[in-house]
Amino acid sequence: MTEKQKTNSSSEKDKEVIIEFAKQMVSDFIDAIALLSPEDAERRCRQIKTLCEVDKVLPDDFKRKAFEQAREMECIANMRRCDRLLREANTLSVQGKMTERTVPLMEARRYFGRACQLGAKEDWRKAFERATETIQLTGHRLAEYSMAKPPDIAPRAPNRAKY
Repeated sequence: MTEKQKTNSSSEKDKEVIIEFAKQMVSDFIDAIALLSPEDAERRCRQIKTLCEVDKVLPDDFKRKAFEQAREMECIANMRRCDRLLREANTLSVQGKMTERTVPLMEARRYFGRACQLGAKEDWRKAFERATETIQLTGHRLAEYSMAKPPDIAPRAPNRAKY
């Protein structure tokens, strides 16, 4: 083997090592998104996008897949936050705190919109809509009526059997 061939093979090996290191770094960055808040996940997703645009070493298909994974993780973070806020709103609704429940419901709707933009699945969307409708119809469990069953204010018909 000539000196030139040895140099070429070692430079190719070095390039492969650099590519593997870069791939591992991006993968670790994406894995870290899983437990972050939606805002932090969005920031990380932008960082990954910038990294993939600037990086000249990584293959294009890997960059595309990495960005798709990052967007999916961001979507999951938004879905998790929606679910947590819906549970909080449900608890407040059952306790009869109707004015306080609107805050988590509105915040959940905001995260719902972002999750839909990021590609949330249709079954989760429908479940979210059903849950919000149920929460809106739920009232204090000790009350005689709720929004689902309003009070009966119509006059009673006379009992004709007594006449």
